[in-house]
Amino acid sequence: MKRAPAFFLAVVLLASCGTMLLREIAAAGEEVDVIVNKANTVDDLPLGDAKKVFMGDKSTWPSGKRVTILMLAPGLPERAAVLRQIYKMSEDDYGQYFTQAAFAGKVAAPPKDVGSAAQMKQAVAANPGAIGYVKKEDVDDTVKVVLKLQ
Repeated sequence: MKRAPAFFLAVVLLASCGTMLLREIAAAGEEVDVIVNKANTVDDLPLGDAKKVFMGDKSTWPSGKRVTILMLAPGLPERAAVLRQIYKMSEDDYGQYFTQAAFAGKVAAPPKDVGSAAQMKQAVAANPGAIGYVKKEDVDDTVKVVLKLQ
C-alpha cells in the first residue's frame, strides 16, 4: 500500500516534466523578433551582424550610439532561441563568455537581463542604442523589428 503514494508522485512528476517539455517544443517553433529603438537608423540586421552586436564585437550603431544589449531572463524560451540561433551557445557557455570578455576588456559590460517582454519593449523604447528580442506576438509600435528568428 505504501507504493501507491510513490507511484502517484512519480506520475505527477512525469506529467509535469512532459508539460514543460511540450511547452519548450512549442516555443521552439515560435518566431522571435530582434528589436531596436524606433530611432535607430538600422532597418535590417543580417544574422551575422546580429551575432557581432550581441557578442559585443560591434559596440556602436552606424549613428554612433553605443549598443546596449538586453536579454530576457534565463529559462524563457525566447532567450533559449537567441542563445541557440544568434550566440550558438548554451546558457553556461554564454555566462562564461561574458565573464571572460569583461575580464579581458573585450566588452564594457555584459548584457542586461530584463524579466518580461513588456520590460524588454519598455527598455528598448527608452534607450536609442538598445537591442533586444521578443516573441512576434509581443511586438508593437514602440519598437522596430530588424531580424526575425524562426
